[in-house]
Amino acid sequence: MKIWYDVSDLVAWKLPHLTGIQRTTVGILNGLVEQYGAVGLVRYNAKAGRFFAMSESELPATVRCHLRGFAAAESSASAAEAAAPAAPSAPKSGARPTRRKLKLFKKGFFFGGAGETEELRNAFRQFKTAARQLRKSVGHWAKRRLRRAVRPGQQLSPPSHMRGAVGHGMPALESKDVAAFAAPGDVLVSVGATWVDPGHTEAVASVRSLGVKVVRMIYDLIPTIKPQWLEPAHTKAITAWVRSVLRESDCVLTISEFSRQEIERYCAECRFDVPPITVVRLGDVMGEPSGDSTPSPLPRFAPTRPFFVCVSTLDVRKNHRLLYDAWTQLAARRGDACPDLVCIGTPHLYVADLLREIRQDRTVNRHIHVLHGIEDCELEWYYKNCESTIYPSKYEGWGLPVAESLGHGRMCLASNATSIPEISSDLPAFFDPYDVHGLVALVERVLDDPEWVHDREETIRQNFQPTGWHETAAQVLAAIHAPTVVQSQRSAWPRLAGADETTQQTVFPSDRTLKAA
Repeated sequence: MKIWYDVSDLVAWKLPHLTGIQRTTVGILNGLVEQYGAVGLVRYNAKAGRFFAMSESELPATVRCHLRGFAAAESSASAAEAAAPAAPSAPKSGARPTRRKLKLFKKGFFFGGAGETEELRNAFRQFKTAARQLRKSVGHWAKRRLRRAVRPGQQLSPPSHMRGAVGHGMPALESKDVAAFAAPGDVLVSVGATWVDPGHTEAVASVRSLGVKVVRMIYDLIPTIKPQWLEPAHTKAITAWVRSVLRESDCVLTISEFSRQEIERYCAECRFDVPPITVVRLGDVMGEPSGDSTPSPLPRFAPTRPFFVCVSTLDVRKNHRLLYDAWTQLAARRGDACPDLVCIGTPHLYVADLLREIRQDRTVNRHIHVLHGIEDCELEWYYKNCESTIYPSKYEGWGLPVAESLGHGRMCLASNATSIPEISSDLPAFFDPYDVHGLVALVERVLDDPEWVHDREETIRQNFQPTGWHETAAQVLAAIHAPTVVQSQRSAWPRLAGADETTQQTVFPSDRTLKAA
């Protein structure tokens, strides 16, 4: 049996760092390669409508550096290149030091010292954030206009049986060619953000029809059951993807008991048979342990006041509005003694107005800093040097930054909503994500009661056990080798109060008896 690992959403990755889902994809891949070995990479090609086998070298450099085997090979190659005797070169002129001094002089003359340029740096960061949001908004507007312009029944792309025809320089596809790289009994594992790839679900179904066991991940059902936080088009696309995963998978992975219960509830509402669901605990170790106590290098922005850190994508669900309201109260109470708040994450939907408020609010705009494009070494520095981390989310499938904070042995103020208490029920200091006064009280206690913080951090360091990605991969392997069991919801529909009996039937991986409503 060979495991084919879907890296479709990593092939075109452009950011200099990995975010939540991509970090998970790479972490599980590293663990599977370590523990199982027979792992091949595949990517989905939307034009061809099928999967292709690929090698690690085809992934972007920003992804390859996180793959242990490839990173080690590149390091060895770089070391060998450095050790090779260099060809003698003509001596360079001594103008370089003078040129550098002139450059530094110009920089200091026009921009001033570090303190004088801070306002300019913050303004430039805010400009980049606004430009990114504008680009996204224009793209969404153009897509909506294009959909309205298309007549009913008109297709925007060739039919699936014609994809990859002569116009694309590829032969027309036959169904038997869809999974030419795999054999019956193999496994296809897909844990990435593949809902953005048109036709991906159909390609997976074609692979599954050939006897390949399909294992996919549903992180949460937020787009489906909380549509107010996404655009309608995204909700529609992701909901269709979720339904396909539930009906066309031999095993569904998810990341918390809360998410598992949500999936089972949704299956009952849709009258779907519940597929085998395995809860895996995500790794929360950011990188390989260094083994030394060398302090982390200073990040590009280092606060000069005591500061708190919130690591999270910026959108409505993550609840940065609560942080803004809390810091407004803190600034009014403490004046110049108000701490800073560093929000690390990429702005997403419906936060442009909030960011504008923060920029224009003279009470807090010098205390709240929104950063993105932060590398792991910089994030390490923020974790090590903050007063505490804060995670105010209203709704989560897991809450990885809470686990990362505890893994660093740091005080963590966390929302008590949904899955977050599963990470640790007693080590964070919890607050209601709708209670601004409760959060303000916790922040002030962190500032005013260092002995309390010290005791809690000592308890965290003694009791919290970080989860390595090899442990997550071991759970995925166990799900791969487990027999397929389907929980039938049809016999229990409508569900009666107090009914707790669930019909189960064992199905071999090659059997395709999973029925759709």
